[in-house]
Amino acid sequence: MAYRSILWASLGLALAATLSLLAATTFMTPVSNDAGAYLTVADAILAGKLPYRDLFDHKTPGIYTTFAAALALSGRALWAVQLAQMLAVLAMAGLSGWLAGRLWGRLAGALALLLALYGGAAYQGGHLTTEAWAALFTAAALAVLLRRSHQPPTTGDWLLAGGLVALATLFKQTGLLALPVLALWAASIQGDWRQVGRRWLALAAGCAAPLLLTAAFFAVQGALPDLWRDAVWVNLSSYPRASYPALLQGNLVNLRAFPLLWLGLLPALFFCPPRLQRSAAGHRATLLWLALLAGLLPLLHRFYGHYLLQALPPAAMLAAAGLAALWQRLAGRPWPWRALALAGLLTLALIDLPAWPRYLAYTQRLVERQQAVAAAVQTLSQPGQPILAISAAPQIYFLSQRPPATRWIYLYPVNHTAEREAELARLIEQHAVPVVVVDDNEPFPWHTRLRSIVEATCTLHSTPGPNLAIYTCAN
Repeated sequence: MAYRSILWASLGLALAATLSLLAATTFMTPVSNDAGAYLTVADAILAGKLPYRDLFDHKTPGIYTTFAAALALSGRALWAVQLAQMLAVLAMAGLSGWLAGRLWGRLAGALALLLALYGGAAYQGGHLTTEAWAALFTAAALAVLLRRSHQPPTTGDWLLAGGLVALATLFKQTGLLALPVLALWAASIQGDWRQVGRRWLALAAGCAAPLLLTAAFFAVQGALPDLWRDAVWVNLSSYPRASYPALLQGNLVNLRAFPLLWLGLLPALFFCPPRLQRSAAGHRATLLWLALLAGLLPLLHRFYGHYLLQALPPAAMLAAAGLAALWQRLAGRPWPWRALALAGLLTLALIDLPAWPRYLAYTQRLVERQQAVAAAVQTLSQPGQPILAISAAPQIYFLSQRPPATRWIYLYPVNHTAEREAELARLIEQHAVPVVVVDDNEPFPWHTRLRSIVEATCTLHSTPGPNLAIYTCAN
């Protein structure tokens, strides 16, 4: 039994190391452009403004209100938002481990916890992403439906699961992809079509309630068309798909980021494969496989690593089940076989370990650069005085505690028009803002045009980093 003690001690050490890494990636990374938009909108909410109507962004409102609550409770502390984000990842991993433990035993539960925690760090879960929250509520919906051993979910379970899918959707639109998955699995549970219909009705009612309440709130504010335009229609009509070569290359990088997770799915296909036949309580693994496939669908549109977070809970549970079953098969083999297998797993798990110190040092340099920009902006402007950060650096507004001079807090292909570019140009040419921060990290065509106007109109103050400059534009 000595190898069991060694195994659990190793898992305990791995848990401590993974928690440390997750904390480091949460608190030692800069505020990204996306997170800057969420925080700027959260600031606006606290100032009495409304998303979509007063400031543009194209995510659903859950992330803004959550971050606004964290800021309000902490006196506008960034660490409070980061802590809330880390707690979301921890809760997602805890649900994944708990459910895997109920389905396949303690070892699978421990492995699922570790895989989800490390995946949260590897796929940027600590970077104030919306996908981490969508993953949390997706994992909760799966837990609600699968927690009853050998018993089908009740009507209340379907209602609650639908509500959790809606909450996932209120953080990221792609959270709604879980709804057809749950509906399909509902039809796999034995019962006549009347019973299946009741399950679908409860699932739909649970999902509709939070979405309708959100729509009603914006309707009362007279901003329902704004919500539809920015959070729904813009994403359907103006969010271009990456090219197929870029998708292939980017997704290969995503797989390389955490090979143990994806290779763990191979034994899962053998030990707990999806089954198409109907059963009394529904085949548990089938729901997880379906949820995994649905979570991977956004990668057919863009290859961003944080998109993988939505697929992380079912992937971690299935990979944990496969690895645990494989280990149990090896338990009866001579110790050299077990040692070789453990060495192989550890090699895969630690293959990226040398990169983490360099990555964290790099992110800290970015944090220091952002802090220098924020300090300079505060020196060159007055509290409450609007500034301009072009053309995609909304984090500057939050970090400098200065509001944006326009609702277009960034210009990306998703929202760029000639009219919006002209609006920013007029603000610069008319000296309507005291400070302009120029960030050219993503060279869209309008970057050069806007920067040329800034250079012709304003005075260079400093260049805190490559492609990053601060200009004073007061008359």
